[in-house]
Amino acid sequence: MKSLYKGIVLGTALVASTVWGGNAKVCFEAETFKTIEPPMTVKTNGCDGASGAFLEIAEGVGNPPKLNSGKAEYEVEIPEDGAYILWARVEWNGECSNSFTVMIDDRPPILFGEDMTFHTWHWVKYPVSRMAKPITLEAGKHKITFANREDGVRIDQILLTTNRRYTPMGVEETGGGK
Repeated sequence: MKSLYKGIVLGTALVASTVWGGNAKVCFEAETFKTIEPPMTVKTNGCDGASGAFLEIAEGVGNPPKLNSGKAEYEVEIPEDGAYILWARVEWNGECSNSFTVMIDDRPPILFGEDMTFHTWHWVKYPVSRMAKPITLEAGKHKITFANREDGVRIDQILLTTNRRYTPMGVEETGGGK
């Protein structure tokens, strides 16, 4: 990755994808973004429980509508057409610090998070309900953006899968799948 001034970093997301038994899985580290915009920052210390580095919008740096900046964009190669569940390994500071806005390609924004597990790394998914429709994606490249909605949030890993029964546990391998 090449670093530029003003907190902007450009690079290529290192994304591993696997297809097993008709189920596709794409998992990558949050710090493998294509671009990043402050106040979203990369943290390399204080990573207790994270897979390594992670992204953070620190508590108190502002959230919409006071501050509309702060995002990480990813270019993701989807291995096959399908209905995908989006998972993210996150850590929230509290009830007013537990969500992101997620945008996929040019689709309407998704409210992501808002669970009530605080101060520990855990996996959150979209859609939350079994009755809601997963995200339909065609094989090929897609742009996924995690944007500032609340401060006091951290993101460690991102995973997409067509297996509705799959639940990630702990740190996921980004070099393959089961």
